[in-house]
Amino acid sequence: MGLTLIEAAKHETRVERLAVIRTFSEGQLIRRLPFRNLTGGALKFAKEKKLPRVGFRAVNEGYRRDYGAVANETEFVHLFGGDLDVDRSIVDLNGTEVRASQTEQKVRSMRLTLEAAILNGDANFDPRAFNGLSKRLVPGGVQTVDNGGGTVKLTRIEQLVDAVNANGGEKVLITSKAGRRQISAACRDVGGELYQVMDGRHWFEDVEILVVDQDANGQDVLGFGEAGKTTSFYCCSFGDELMTGLKGPFEGRYGISVRDFGEVQDAPVFRTRVDWYVGFAVCDDKAAARLYNIGPAVA
Repeated sequence: MGLTLIEAAKHETRVERLAVIRTFSEGQLIRRLPFRNLTGGALKFAKEKKLPRVGFRAVNEGYRRDYGAVANETEFVHLFGGDLDVDRSIVDLNGTEVRASQTEQKVRSMRLTLEAAILNGDANFDPRAFNGLSKRLVPGGVQTVDNGGGTVKLTRIEQLVDAVNANGGEKVLITSKAGRRQISAACRDVGGELYQVMDGRHWFEDVEILVVDQDANGQDVLGFGEAGKTTSFYCCSFGDELMTGLKGPFEGRYGISVRDFGEVQDAPVFRTRVDWYVGFAVCDDKAAARLYNIGPAVA
């Protein structure tokens, strides 16, 4: 069973790995997404396409035999991380805290980059990476809903949520801060309690809203940069057989690897390497959906 990073941290004993997991968990999407342990670097799974038929029978009759249709698919983990070099002179003059600060910045950059990739990753642009939800849910295709332009419409959000099956689990909405404000404003306009904030968590009806803000370069991940200066919202359900993260083993343990090489021989720098064999899979076609063609709010 896949564990979220917060759940995985309960089983971690190394201080440096705990610090990295804590920084990764600052992201709302990464914090909620479970990650399955994956041996061999690839997840092969059967994606359900059609259920087998059943029916009633009379006495002494047999049931009609039928079979469900599945499509065999494969997802992989990808090598993700980076080296952090801090000049020895900086450490000598300013203390070891400088290395800790630089390492935290590196990990935060990884978290922002990974969240952006889950939504907007493009394997054609970077063949080392994976396709994000925007490439898997093309506007006009199955599991997509057209907002029709203009600010977001509540009925279209409800249509988006209804397009996703949680199979007993929970659904989440993924949007930007500007998108969340649109939902809040639309709910206030119609009155009632469609939008709620509880313990700092935002909800539309009974679906939690997760915000993905900017990537490591300061660019809006879900900005109004799509066709016609529009944006998209996503609805997903998380779980081993729904939408799940994937992680491979490193030195016999699963999760994020942090290695301190000390001062390296080829340069007067202290080097830290952060590695994560990571990916994600949508194991059920109805575990994710997209609402597109949402325009910016008019001032």
